[in-house]
Amino acid sequence: MSLAALLRPLAALWVALGLVAALVGLAAFGLGERHLAPLFGVTTVLGLVPGFLVLAATRSMPGGASALDALVLGLLAWITIPLLAAVPFFLSGYFDPVDSLFEAYSSVTTTGAILLPPEDLPRSLVLWRAVLSWLGGFATVLLAIAVFAALDREIPAIRRSTLLTIRPDDVFSHLRIAASRIFLVYSVLTSVIWLGLVLAGNGAFPAIVLAFGSISTGGYAPFSGGLEAHLGAVSVLLVMGGCLIGAVNLSLFWDALRDRKAWGDPDLAGLGIMVAVLAGFFILASPGDVFQDLARSVFVVTTSGYAYGAAEMPVLVAAIFMAMIGGAAGSTTGGIKISRIMLLWKRMGAELARLADPSIVQSMQFRDRPAPDRALIAIWSYVLAFLFALGIGTVLLTLAGLDFEHSFIAMAAALANIGPLYQEAAIGWDWEMMTDAAKLVLIPAMILGRLEVLAALAAVWALFIRK
Repeated sequence: MSLAALLRPLAALWVALGLVAALVGLAAFGLGERHLAPLFGVTTVLGLVPGFLVLAATRSMPGGASALDALVLGLLAWITIPLLAAVPFFLSGYFDPVDSLFEAYSSVTTTGAILLPPEDLPRSLVLWRAVLSWLGGFATVLLAIAVFAALDREIPAIRRSTLLTIRPDDVFSHLRIAASRIFLVYSVLTSVIWLGLVLAGNGAFPAIVLAFGSISTGGYAPFSGGLEAHLGAVSVLLVMGGCLIGAVNLSLFWDALRDRKAWGDPDLAGLGIMVAVLAGFFILASPGDVFQDLARSVFVVTTSGYAYGAAEMPVLVAAIFMAMIGGAAGSTTGGIKISRIMLLWKRMGAELARLADPSIVQSMQFRDRPAPDRALIAIWSYVLAFLFALGIGTVLLTLAGLDFEHSFIAMAAALANIGPLYQEAAIGWDWEMMTDAAKLVLIPAMILGRLEVLAALAAVWALFIRK
């Protein structure tokens, strides 16, 4: 792997974060919080100076990297970017060093686990949370489509799209094209959600926080409590729509411009089934407000985790299970991803058919492409790695002072990147009550969930073990 191939994209990400921090610093002036603007200026300097120096130093160096090499970039990006993003949280005086890191990693990984409610923070820090989540959602989609797709050699078309042609021998060759196209689609969709919220009667500031928080599935809002107490039905529907958009493979919107058949994607059907099934569980468990149950179902399945009302989450086990599945591959959601579950479901059907008639010959297909057995082995490996990380993380949290129930729910929420679920599920508890040791356990869990566990482990192997 060329050193320039790794450092140049990483430096570009530092520069991008520095520029965004400068914009948020300017927004602090507009929000009447000019005393906080210099805090974002520190992140601007920390991002721009080393970023431009690295870009200048590697300008003439040869590039080129495989998908495995690119995983190292993803790992280093999700480690270094939140470190820079934590600076305004810490310098503001509202958070100690560990809490600042927790807030930053939670935001960038779109987990949405917050330590202080929005009412207790300046609006510029609330905006910073939402902006980081939006950037994290963009980076998640870019990594999935421009890097993970090159790893899907045996798994048929889980992430592939006409949005970008992947070269497995040099995935960075089209990284700039991928970034520009994904950014265009992502920005336009976000703008549509924001405009709809403004037209629905919300102010520009709450609308932008909700738009960023919904499409990134980070679950950020400018207020505490359920959406019902602060938003009208139309605004809630728009937030639900933003979450569903974030839960879909973003390349689908690009594909749909050229071919309407793209709307027949199996992930859409799977997402709809999951929402309907979970909503059905909620309705059966607590009959009454159907709209509330549907909204809650959408927020759980999309791993955004927004609370709708003040009532306790019904059928908690089903909600956790659905959250761990998550949305589509190539989306901003966390979890195992619908495509993998659908492939395993089809495999189970094929095995049952074979038991009924041993002479039957049935080939597995997904998106009109063959799905060989080795592809399913890879999927099973991922599922088992996810469950293993869940078990190990739960044990570590119990050693950090939490009881088993809270440890399990907190680790599931971190791995599935659905932080608000913990606050809804564990009545009387919130993330602020975690010990520092527990927070330091949850930070790598958020990164593992964002990098889809096995990819994170592969990146560690490529960085530290591979010769």
